[in-house]
Amino acid sequence: MKQWNKCSKTILAMGVAAMVFGGATTTEAASNFLAEVPANDWSYETANSLISAGVVPDYDMAIPQGRVLSRLEMAMIVQQAVGNENAMTDEQKAATEKLKEAYYYDMKKLSLLNKLDTLDNSQVQSIENGGKAAGGDSFTPEERAGLKRAAELADKLTVNGYVRVRNDHFLKDKKDGTGEKRSTRANMIHVAVDTTYKINENWQGHADIGYRNSLSGFDERRSLSPNENQTGFTWDTYLTGTMPKLGLNLKFGKWNEWNIYGWGMDIDCDFSGFQFRQGKKDFKTYFTAGQMDLWDDAMGGDRTKEKVTSLRFFYPFDKKNDVNFGMSWSSPMQSRYQADDQHRVFYYYAHGHHKFDKNWDLRAGMIASNAKRDPTNEAAGTKNKQPGRWVQLTYKQAQLQNPGTYSIVADYRYEPALSWPTVTDWCGLNERFLRLGFNYVPAKNILLDTFYQWARDIDTGVKDDLYRFQAQFFF
Repeated sequence: MKQWNKCSKTILAMGVAAMVFGGATTTEAASNFLAEVPANDWSYETANSLISAGVVPDYDMAIPQGRVLSRLEMAMIVQQAVGNENAMTDEQKAATEKLKEAYYYDMKKLSLLNKLDTLDNSQVQSIENGGKAAGGDSFTPEERAGLKRAAELADKLTVNGYVRVRNDHFLKDKKDGTGEKRSTRANMIHVAVDTTYKINENWQGHADIGYRNSLSGFDERRSLSPNENQTGFTWDTYLTGTMPKLGLNLKFGKWNEWNIYGWGMDIDCDFSGFQFRQGKKDFKTYFTAGQMDLWDDAMGGDRTKEKVTSLRFFYPFDKKNDVNFGMSWSSPMQSRYQADDQHRVFYYYAHGHHKFDKNWDLRAGMIASNAKRDPTNEAAGTKNKQPGRWVQLTYKQAQLQNPGTYSIVADYRYEPALSWPTVTDWCGLNERFLRLGFNYVPAKNILLDTFYQWARDIDTGVKDDLYRFQAQFFF
């Protein structure tokens, strides 16, 4: 049976390769070759179908559910499969070719590393002792030390990120409702560099650094924590770890939480605190506590951070269906017309997901709250308190590793201020919208996405349409 974590010799070879080809190779290996393959990536299901069919030599056991592999590990599996295509059916060959295309350059690196990996133990010892290896010249003490440091760092450090260029335009009603005006909301560039350092088998340290520049001049204030329309640097540091025997995953510190399920708060938000995830099998329980930026001060309130406690549950019935539900408690917000004397506002929500086939994907959710209207705010009495709801239909899937892939996304959101704790996915406060978007991968690791959004205030009907074009470059 193949051991998933048995690649230390290959890692040493990678250190040698880094010394041979220079610092740029080290950066590429750290950011791509050892980067994690996302947990929900299609590669796992495709690789497991081949392993289960017994056509991947040396792999008798499927990749365990929830196990996250590096691109190096996945490339090793693909390489074994490619070498056994003569024993496959046409369908299995097609699946193998798809994997081969996605991991082509990783396999090229692996081929080079395998050549270095053929050094026997005496030759490796010769390198460490300053002797000659594979016909090469002797290493100096400084070079030997550099090799060891490169191997150790390549094994422990992962670097990845993206560069995002965004252009937004609003088409909205004037305040008096007599006409329309166009306004540039944001011409923005955002650079993110995320680093992960492996402390040991169970714990990792993270430092995520970002820079945002609002080129439109909408808000050029320098900030240590700039929002989407400010200029400045962001810095998030946190720890993640696991306790395998307890089935427990932990996270502590400050991080950006991006979660399509929303967990009762926001799809994209800055959070400080801790999060526990428990569950050895499919059913997962999440407990989160701390403070979060829910944009109260940006929408007319006076809070920069809201205290939040959340308990949510996730269960996948099968590969095509899952459900996410739970509850959360957060500080009341003036911008949501909520009474300040209410210590915490209670929200409860549910989210379902169904995958029809390889092309069509549907999500739907609802959220409600027990928020009390602010008696000092005259507008609060006019705001409805219906449950918030949303539905999203997706056709195809844009895959960063596969140029030419695309997705078409249709969204509907209804987010009453009293029922929904924040603005999500660029739905304005107390708004409903219909959105049609298109995403396209013109080249590997480049994503172009655009959408048009027809938005209206729920209670007044004021127009707040939005058009966006965005280009993202991942590394």
